[in-house]
Amino acid sequence: MLGKAGNEVVRVHQPSFAFGDAAGLRSRKFDESVRSNLFLAVVPERDTACQAVEIGRHAAVEYDLSREVRPHRKMHVALNAIGAYTQLPDDVVSTVSQAMSAVRAMPFEISFDRIMSFQTGYAQPLVLTSAVRSEEMMDLHVQLAKEMWSAGLIFSYNPRFKPHMTLLHDGATIAERELIEPVSWTVREFVLVHSLVGCNDHEYLGRWPLLG
Repeated sequence: MLGKAGNEVVRVHQPSFAFGDAAGLRSRKFDESVRSNLFLAVVPERDTACQAVEIGRHAAVEYDLSREVRPHRKMHVALNAIGAYTQLPDDVVSTVSQAMSAVRAMPFEISFDRIMSFQTGYAQPLVLTSAVRSEEMMDLHVQLAKEMWSAGLIFSYNPRFKPHMTLLHDGATIAERELIEPVSWTVREFVLVHSLVGCNDHEYLGRWPLLG
């Protein structure tokens, strides 16, 4: 499952999604009462998600990691954050849904050929990512941010956006390694995800096919 480490260890700092108003000046802070998160993402097919889980399990054994791998039904590639809330905001969900209906993009292939840790603190995410950033994913990330801005929503945009799929969080730091077999699939839609803190499932509140 896991290949050899490259000659050069690349450590990528993937910052948390930034939240700002239309002018990009205001940030949103959340307290410990947060119970749910909303974000836009692409979701792998079931077989692909299960492949990712197996890679995570092999890595957990090899590196003696203490945290469990996410279940296949929670595997995703986050695109844009919407917000974190104590209660699900129906008005925000409605506005996001209307804004996303304007998005136009063609289906595209995505492939992750690397496994590594992002250095973000104590519980570092172990992720699948790629040596070369998907320009189609970047274009979709930008387009979603523009539609959120047009709708008057607090939007997220990261010029250093690095598509990745989180397998687990652990305190260990894993250097970049090439996978023997890439994790690949065709992205045909993106979804609005409602993630309840502490739950093992995601709820999809909207789906938008990529039809061009």
